Amino acid sequence: MKIPSGKTDQKLFFVAVDSTDLKTRKTGLSSFTVYRSRNGGTATVYTTPTITELSAANMPGVYCLLIDEDTTIASTSDTEEMALHVTQASMAPVTRVVELYRPDVTSGRTLSVDANSRVDVGSISGTAQTARDIGASVLLSAGTGTGQLDFTAGVVKSNMTQLLGTAAATPSTAGVIEVNIKNIANAAVNTASAQLGVNVVNAGGTAWNSGAITANTFAAGAITAAKFAANALDAVWSTTTRLLTAGTNIVLAKGTGVTGFNDLDAPGVRSAVGLASANLDTQLSALSGNDTTINNNVLAVKAKTDNLPAAPAAVGDIPTANQNADALLDRASGIEPGMTPRQGWRLWSAALLGKANGLGTGTAIFRDTNDTKDRINASVDQDGNRLAVILDPS
Repeated sequence: MKIPSGKTDQKLFFVAVDSTDLKTRKTGLSSFTVYRSRNGGTATVYTTPTITELSAANMPGVYCLLIDEDTTIASTSDTEEMALHVTQASMAPVTRVVELYRPDVTSGRTLSVDANSRVDVGSISGTAQTARDIGASVLLSAGTGTGQLDFTAGVVKSNMTQLLGTAAATPSTAGVIEVNIKNIANAAVNTASAQLGVNVVNAGGTAWNSGAITANTFAAGAITAAKFAANALDAVWSTTTRLLTAGTNIVLAKGTGVTGFNDLDAPGVRSAVGLASANLDTQLSALSGNDTTINNNVLAVKAKTDNLPAAPAAVGDIPTANQNADALLDRASGIEPGMTPRQGWRLWSAALLGKANGLGTGTAIFRDTNDTKDRINASVDQDGNRLAVILDPS
């Protein structure tokens, strides 16, 4: 059996016989396992094999397998074989071989023909084709014959004989072709004024607005001083009526071409800077009489601040009462070298308030007030004298 490369709708027939006597045809089988190997490749199980029994009554034992997996041959091959191995618990294994081939014209190329026998050409000389061209670039042959163009270096030479379907006039004595233009862009030419009426709808590929030329017709920033002839804007400035606003479009300078302004006198200056009646030097000298009072006040403030630390602590840096108490209780060597007040009080509480045992023996034990550990472990003699002491203030 031969199958074109890539097709997935072909079916392979086989006969299922009993696995024991190898002759009795088996009907009603299901749960088949199919392995495939293309061109000597690894045996691979079919993902979802489709096997159909034709007719248990009329064609007992005849089944067909849909070959719909791994049917495309390698790009460097024109034909490859595929081995198919079908198994089922009740039947003898069946092995079939099919040929996968490429219906080609040239090795490695596929010729596609539609139902109307039309050939779909995808490439010419390795160049992909589209529906509107016959190649990536088309070279023309220059000439003056039918179907040829007369050109040099890509520039076409043309003898114009018609314009909009109207024959052109013959050259005049000056060698100028006189053309009778009746319409441009479907607008009639104004013959009375010998002018051409042209309806311009685009400029540089950009559509013009309808109506008169207004500011909206131009792009933002298109009109600049550089776009005008030299001194053109100066001429407009010298003839137009201008409204000047101080600080906006005019810089005012004292005594330079500006009238109607008065200079400030001495009282005006004093009033502007907040002085009373006298000049600044007069008012500063009047302050000297108060220097004794000022000095005394400064010294009084200094006496209050001399005792302040150079870098006083913030309110948040002042320790709380609990922090002060903890600092005292855990002060290193606060009772004896190596013993804090907290540790001493723990041992005193055990000796005075805690449980005690073994007082009549050689070892006296004193427990903490919570009765959780031995605080004092003392070795004593028969008179109760402590010979050795083990303390646990933890």
